[in-house]
Amino acid sequence: MPLSSAVPPEGVGPVIPRLPAGYMWLGSIAVVILTALIFFGIGWSSATPRPVSDTGADAGFARDMQAHHAQAVEMALLIRDRSNSEEIRAVAYDVATSQQHQNGQMYAWLQDWGLSQARPIPPMAWMDSGAGGHGSSPHASQGGAGGADGAMEGMATPEQMQALRRSSGAEADRLFTELMIRHHQGGVAMASAGVRLAETSTVRDFAALIVDAQTAEITALQELRRSL
Repeated sequence: MPLSSAVPPEGVGPVIPRLPAGYMWLGSIAVVILTALIFFGIGWSSATPRPVSDTGADAGFARDMQAHHAQAVEMALLIRDRSNSEEIRAVAYDVATSQQHQNGQMYAWLQDWGLSQARPIPPMAWMDSGAGGHGSSPHASQGGAGGADGAMEGMATPEQMQALRRSSGAEADRLFTELMIRHHQGGVAMASAGVRLAETSTVRDFAALIVDAQTAEITALQELRRSL
């Protein structure tokens, strides 16, 4: 009797033809693969970070702030060996330890991003056009103390660093506070640009912390300088 004319026994529902076992297995595999691809696509789009530009604000901030911090650490270590002031020595200790730690974090970012520690563009050029500017930064000439490497805001010149090395006692304290205030002002300007221009929340949040911390240290150094 043809399948279309088959009448099921009384009390039994319609007979549904069964697919061969091989086809059922292939269908199950297809469903599993499709489901996996859907979830993989969702996970990839939400969990994979966007590549960080080698010439953008995030990488530029990480490189330039490391160089900026390195000089602050050098100044802090110099004054710790020369100052008789417990307050100056305490400030120097805080600067050296906190900025060395921060440099380690920024170094690790560049490694995680698969980028070189070396700059592919001039210092602070990233502050010009945000993500990937190649021009000369308008901030380069506003560093107060000039730029030890040509264009870093707030950096002490080689001559000023040599003067700090030769100084001692109260003279060293005064020179250190003067240079560090200017250095922090440059750091705040750079970090403010990082908050404004960085594309990753990691850099923006970190830069905001630097703005707050160094602004407070500028106030403390200014008060300390008045007492010298």
